[in-house]
Amino acid sequence: MIEHILFGLSAAIVTVSTNLDNLVVMFGLIMVMETRRVVIGFAVAQTIVLSLALVIASGLDQSGFLNWVGYLGIIPLCLGLYGIWQQIRGTDSRKMPDTGAITSVVALFLSLSIDTMVAMTPLFADSTPAFRMTALIGAACALAGLISVASWGAPRAQVLGPRFARLDRIAPYIMVSVGLYILVNSPTDVL
Repeated sequence: MIEHILFGLSAAIVTVSTNLDNLVVMFGLIMVMETRRVVIGFAVAQTIVLSLALVIASGLDQSGFLNWVGYLGIIPLCLGLYGIWQQIRGTDSRKMPDTGAITSVVALFLSLSIDTMVAMTPLFADSTPAFRMTALIGAACALAGLISVASWGAPRAQVLGPRFARLDRIAPYIMVSVGLYILVNSPTDVL
């Protein structure tokens, strides 16, 4: 039982750390558009991302590719190293989007959530179906928490926004840690 709790917690930490940029964007969007539209757009995008990660992981399980799952850790590792390199150089290519229809909000959050998908796919792939469900529950709880923080913090966004933007600086280090964990971890955990 404790293994499930810890695995769900690790999935929640990965989800939160890869969605800190989305939290800042949610703050900004809630200030200029209806909260319900932003929350629905974020929830739909994250549902798509987690579902896609789960489908990819399940496909890897059936294709015999499972022995190579550990090498998927290269993706979050490279993304994390790239993020650290951008921080060192002092560049950041993320900009505030134009506001519009809910489909554009979903598209925006999908484009910002690729890191979530590449971090969650190996976690799903390197676990049994029961642990996949635990990870999915942990990620869903983390996303609900992010939505709550964004909804609560929207009126306070001008004060809180810069603080959360600084938290986004730790995401590349967490991505590097997740990548290294996946590379070091072996598919024998599935058995």
